[in-house]
Amino acid sequence: MSIDLHPGQSDVFKAVFEERNRTVTVNASRGWGKSYMAAVAAVKAVWELMELDLSVPNKNVYIIAPTHSQATEIYYPLLNYELGMEQYAKKSLRSLGKFIFSKHVELRLASYESIERLRGKGAYFVVNDEMSSWLKAQDAVESIIQPCINTRWSQQRADEFEAPSAGRMLTISTPKGYNYFYDAYMASDRRFTFDYKTSPYLDVGEIEKARHNMDPIKFASEYLAQFKESGNSVFYMFNRDVHVTSLRQPEEEETIHAAIDFNVGKQCTSFWVIRGGQLQCIGESMGQPDTEQLALTILGRYDNGKRRIICYPDPTGRSKKTSAKVGTTDFTILENTTISGYKMTALARGAGSIGMIDSVAAVNKQLLTAAGDVSMYIDPSCRGVIKSLERTKWVDNNSNTATIDKTEDIEHYSDGIRYLTEYLFPVLSGKKLVSTGFGF
Repeated sequence: MSIDLHPGQSDVFKAVFEERNRTVTVNASRGWGKSYMAAVAAVKAVWELMELDLSVPNKNVYIIAPTHSQATEIYYPLLNYELGMEQYAKKSLRSLGKFIFSKHVELRLASYESIERLRGKGAYFVVNDEMSSWLKAQDAVESIIQPCINTRWSQQRADEFEAPSAGRMLTISTPKGYNYFYDAYMASDRRFTFDYKTSPYLDVGEIEKARHNMDPIKFASEYLAQFKESGNSVFYMFNRDVHVTSLRQPEEEETIHAAIDFNVGKQCTSFWVIRGGQLQCIGESMGQPDTEQLALTILGRYDNGKRRIICYPDPTGRSKKTSAKVGTTDFTILENTTISGYKMTALARGAGSIGMIDSVAAVNKQLLTAAGDVSMYIDPSCRGVIKSLERTKWVDNNSNTATIDKTEDIEHYSDGIRYLTEYLFPVLSGKKLVSTGFGF
């Protein structure tokens, strides 16, 4: 069986299986080939176990991914088809994420979501995949994973079983600030960092596109493999000195884009125009008691019979009403309220189709990209918008929870801005940047 690894992957493989380091951590960019490296390492560990006597217990190898779907949809096809493990396994079960080999050797695909199921089990080799996405990684490693390795596969046990090594752990991830993955990286016996330039699979042209479509901190994490921290500020790219500037009021036929956060008694709304691909905030409004009064306020301010008015509300407004008669919703109120007979348009993604992280990323990308592009400006008269962008924070200083701190009650304007920006200028992440093409 031959394995085709690029130079960086080969260095990691040697650190694990030739130098026999107990803990190896790889901090790598997107597209480096982390999943393939993890799968190859797991297969090599399986082969080591199959050389041992039938009587040796706890011959288990684990790949732990953030979710069950990632474990089964990424790793099972990779192991079973691309690496050919179906030829060697006595039995394989995709639904359970399990390969059973001779001599009681098992390769199991597990998820961080169900990490508790590993308590009390023995593990010869564990791969921790994308640990930076695990919300309670320290507890998972120190309370569950390390005991699985150390209690069953200590050096003394390995010598007793004539195994080539004591139990080992390979952690491989792209960084997300200074969370526990950083701690694991610093504490490892061997650690590696690989940015996008070390991957032979990435297209330089695609990376340049990413520079213009990602904010600097996100780009530094995703492609430069740097431990960059944005703190607990949600819109960490907002800079009053850069983004606040006097803007002209809309032209007679210029389209108005209204970013709305439905909330009884507040109805925080910011008004935008698009000029040269830039979002420019020219006004704001709040304090209407219900959606109908909000609609009348928007029309009274901007309906001149010549311009379009497009609203971007909370997507859940399709199915709920803030204060309305039975059978109506916030969306239908916006679209049916008129003064001169003109009707506004309300646009939104399907409720639940866009996550908090994606919509926040869309705003930060408009504020500043890794290439230095600024595509969002706010007029100084929009004090509520400025305050909201500047002071909206994450709960517990952790963007991974995707929970905004509402204690200051200032997030309403920025919520509406997220809906508008993500709809008009989404972060494009659908294109696959890497293909492996490996084989044995």
